[in-house]
Amino acid sequence: MEDIIIIGGGLMGSSVAWKLSDYGQKVLLLEQQGKNYKSGSSLGNTRIARSLGPKKDVFSYVHNQTVKEVGQLLHFLNGEKSSPKHKMEDIYTTSPVSYLFQKDDREEIAKFRFKKQRKFYRIASGDAAFRKFGMTIRDDQVLVREYKKYSGTMNPLALIDKLRLGIEKKGSQIKYKHKVVRLLKKENFYELEVLNTKTNKTETIQTKKVIIAAGAYTTAVLKDIAPYFRKLVTPKRVLASFLKIRDQRFKQLSEGEIKNIINGHPMFSQSGKMYFSMIDKIEKDGSMVFKIGGHLMRRNIIDLDRVWTFEPRKKEIKWAKKQFRKYLEMLEIHLEKKDIEYVGAYNCVYAVSKTKIPFVTNIMDQDGVLDKDMVVVSGMSGVGAKGCLGYGLLAADLLLGRGESSSIYRKAARAFGNPEVRLNTKRIRPKRLF
Repeated sequence: MEDIIIIGGGLMGSSVAWKLSDYGQKVLLLEQQGKNYKSGSSLGNTRIARSLGPKKDVFSYVHNQTVKEVGQLLHFLNGEKSSPKHKMEDIYTTSPVSYLFQKDDREEIAKFRFKKQRKFYRIASGDAAFRKFGMTIRDDQVLVREYKKYSGTMNPLALIDKLRLGIEKKGSQIKYKHKVVRLLKKENFYELEVLNTKTNKTETIQTKKVIIAAGAYTTAVLKDIAPYFRKLVTPKRVLASFLKIRDQRFKQLSEGEIKNIINGHPMFSQSGKMYFSMIDKIEKDGSMVFKIGGHLMRRNIIDLDRVWTFEPRKKEIKWAKKQFRKYLEMLEIHLEKKDIEYVGAYNCVYAVSKTKIPFVTNIMDQDGVLDKDMVVVSGMSGVGAKGCLGYGLLAADLLLGRGESSSIYRKAARAFGNPEVRLNTKRIRPKRLF
């Protein structure tokens, strides 16, 4: 009988497993892939790391908490060594983060209280955007730049490696190529049927407590125990394309233009399809590979097991190239279509929640009773990476009945508790709602 099993060893599952292990718990983490991560929501080397938000913003909180928790993880991994092997820079690349708003969003922009946070943010519209940032924007747009340590980009795969190292050093266990094919609730424990995809053999494992952090596979894992989740979480695919400026054209750029490109990334548009652009890597010759996509360009998935290998549609790549050129024009770098080189692409899969807000919640059984021995971490909707260890903290605390007294912690616990799941069971049962 295991004490705690975590289903899903990606960024979210590894974050919860680390926090529970750090608390002194013995955890078994089950991951259906091998050690080398080849598919899943955490695939890739680059995500935007940002903390922009109004006062007491829960998304800012989980980002800031993640930075804090990463520091503690690396301190543990380094031990007493005077020359640390593990560094924050392995995870984070600090750089200005650019946000493009519409002026019509004045009320939303006002919530950020930029005037009281001038140390961290600069804001401009019209011609002022060019004077301050060397960027040309439309008259109906507002540009905001965030300047904070560890805001910029983060490397999810590097963080997963360090989390797994910490988990095992704390005495917990990770089993790769172990896929949970069935999960059942018994009287006082859970029973898991687990397939070893390497040997093609199944085994039955029992545990007292369970964390579900299976990303897009959440609903499949919960089909027997909490089927209502299929209406709460929907897997969606989002294009992640990789482009570069052709070498011949890149060599023609001035130092000032290259500096403007670097200062202008990452970028996240707050309107339309929510275009994003970030520097994925810098080659030895100084040329850059950019990761491009649209946060709201979400497509349905027919075959979840094969979606990772599907080629994105040509029109999606065409859209990415067009948006990339348009953004570079804002940075006063004018390119022709032939100057943009397609490097590659893959389908990033989001577990999209019904409310578009992630949740860290207990489930309810068929009788509408809250099951405090199971926690689901899912519905990240594409915003999970930057706050992974913040969600991991909330999940670990919820499972163990712990908590913090700070108002922002309690606000985050309520916000991600998802009222559609954590119902007042005396008044309404899940069958009536879902």
